[in-house]
Parts: sequence; structure tokens; C-alpha cells
Amino acid sequence: MSVGLSDAAFELSGACVHSLRFAFGAPLGYPSGLRLAESRESLPPALFRRIQAVSPPPTRAGEPWHQGMTLAGQPFQPQGAVDKLAEVICDEGIPSLDAAAPGAVVLDEWFRVGQQQKDIDFPGRDHGRYLLSISYWSPVPEGQAATRKTVAYYDDTYEMTWTRPVKVGDWVAVSFDAFFPPERDSAEVIVPISECDEICRA
Repeated sequence: MSVGLSDAAFELSGACVHSLRFAFGAPLGYPSGLRLAESRESLPPALFRRIQAVSPPPTRAGEPWHQGMTLAGQPFQPQGAVDKLAEVICDEGIPSLDAAAPGAVVLDEWFRVGQQQKDIDFPGRDHGRYLLSISYWSPVPEGQAATRKTVAYYDDTYEMTWTRPVKVGDWVAVSFDAFFPPERDSAEVIVPISECDEICRA
């Protein structure tokens, strides 16, 4: 598992012209997040979360979505940079992405995350395959290169079909907070669409 966002762990399995495949686990223990029940016996059997994906990604305070991102000290340009995503840095304090334009939505649905305890490694196998929209809290303690967190809810079998076509080379912004409110402190995942792989069932 590679990244935390919205007090949850996200791992990308694939994003092609047909679908988005991922694993999802929660909660991570975000310092400002809500706390679940103290004992495992009193936990609800499942969590329900909303996923919304938009292509192209929404603007950022009216500017292009990559405004405030840098690569090797230069403004990040999305064209042809997918092999260096791990090196992209978000400036501190940049605004969150704007609300999604209805015509740009390519996925919008609720999904269920059943109660299943899972140890999750940070960073994970998908490191460098996508961007975060802002600099978000990391579960990795300062001064350490990696860590492992335990979540109470986990599923690695999600495969969601786009509701309108996307093409290789497009970028999709994925939000678990529906890009709202504007002052949210959670991050979105911004994923480049790639060729189909062996996991794609289309």
C-alpha cells in the first residue's frame, strides 16, 4: 500500500481505458480524523465510502490542476512525465482541486469496505504510479523510510468501470470526498491512464 488520503489507504492496481482497479483500507489514524469504536467487537461490520473520478482533473483555484507542482525544481508538466511521478513535489499550501464539472465525471458511486484487519506497508508497490493533489499527512514517522499500519477495514478487489470513455494518456483525479468542501485537508489521487494489463478483464 502506497499512500494515505482522507484517513484511508489506497493502492492502485491498474487504470486503463476500461476501468480503475484498487485496494482500500481504513482508518489509518489520521490525527484529525474521527475515531471508531474502541473495541473490535463494537465496530460496525462495514464502512461505506463514495468514490468520484473526473477526467480531466478539476482546476485548482481556477488554474490548471498541476499548478503548484514541481519536478526537478521546474513547474511540472503532465505530458510525457509518467516515469518520474515519484519525484513530483506539491508546494506547501496550494489550494485543493476545485469541484468537479458534471460533464467531466467518469465514475461516481458508493462502495462497501468490509471489516477485515490488514497490515499495510508504506510505501507500497504502487509508489510512483500516480500523484497526490496536495502534500498530505504521511503515516511514515519522521526520520524513517517506511512503516506498517493496521487497518480494521480492507478490500483489494475493487474494479470499477468508467461511465464514459477515457483514453491512454488522459489523467483522472480520484476523490473519496467528492472534491468537497473547498477547504478540505484530504488529498485526491491523480492517475495517468495506461495500456490494459493482465488484470484488466475487458
